[in-house]
Amino acid sequence: MIEIKILGRGGQGAVTASQILAIAAFYEDKQSQAFPHFGVERRGAPAMAFTRIDDKQINVRSHVYNPDIVLVLDSSLLEAINVTEGLKSKGIIIVNSNKKPQELKIKGNFKVHTVDATSVALDIFKSNIVNTVILGAFARITKLITLDSVNKAIEERFARKQKLIDLNKEAVKKAYEKTQ
Repeated sequence: MIEIKILGRGGQGAVTASQILAIAAFYEDKQSQAFPHFGVERRGAPAMAFTRIDDKQINVRSHVYNPDIVLVLDSSLLEAINVTEGLKSKGIIIVNSNKKPQELKIKGNFKVHTVDATSVALDIFKSNIVNTVILGAFARITKLITLDSVNKAIEERFARKQKLIDLNKEAVKKAYEKTQ
């Protein structure tokens, strides 16, 4: 089982990213779960969501305490919280940042990747909501899901909002190409 923790700030779409990721995994013929962790519940406060992906039925119903992968939607969280807490050795961290992975100076035996999801989101959406954008980086790095599955999940999640679907697909593709 692959366990993913998505860290962001309230309003950035961590919960939506978790849901789309789970739907995309389903399109890869995998079992999946997506669920939020609500704390302070205000815009700008740290927020968390989780996704599990497996080839077989998932019976675990708890929070993800030892993720294999951490997605960080806002690089300022690197200063505010320990984003590596519980992350398995050699785990993957994907950070929304315009810096190179080594510049982030994340300590530990982790594989760190960056994508400037904010610039992609601002360019395409004219907004800094990076939830779907970071899924393009996730697809490229992990190979757990394909861009095709992410696109199908976007179509399902944003049904009947064709312009939003098209923009999200463009953003995911651009992030896929820009990931370091």
